[in-house]
Amino acid sequence: MNREKIWEAMSYAWTEVGLDAAGFQRFARDADLSAHDPRALFHAVFWQVCGAFAVETAWALMLMGVTLPDWFFPEPEKKVSRWLARPLSYSVLNPLWLMGYPLSCLLVASYWHRLRKASAALARAT
Repeated sequence: MNREKIWEAMSYAWTEVGLDAAGFQRFARDADLSAHDPRALFHAVFWQVCGAFAVETAWALMLMGVTLPDWFFPEPEKKVSRWLARPLSYSVLNPLWLMGYPLSCLLVASYWHRLRKASAALARAT
């Protein structure tokens, strides 16, 4: 499983670029997702992506949607890797992270479902 492709898929789905069904299938194929390991996809989306972008999501909430966070970074693996390297206590002590994390999870739930569906469709096709 290529986590970086999952992060990229979530960033495209989040922004105004968006993804259609074919886009989700392309990312599922590029990320080498297995329908037999849905827990790894769940962890990558809801812990790694949502955790790394929780503060940006909180800022969007506080600005009342005037500006949406751009979840696409030129090198998303560096952003997520930095977040994963940090102790969890740093995030838990940050009120912006505490507010943004559940919100970012709610926002990506439908994208996670569509990516999971695409990986299942690819597994059935092979």
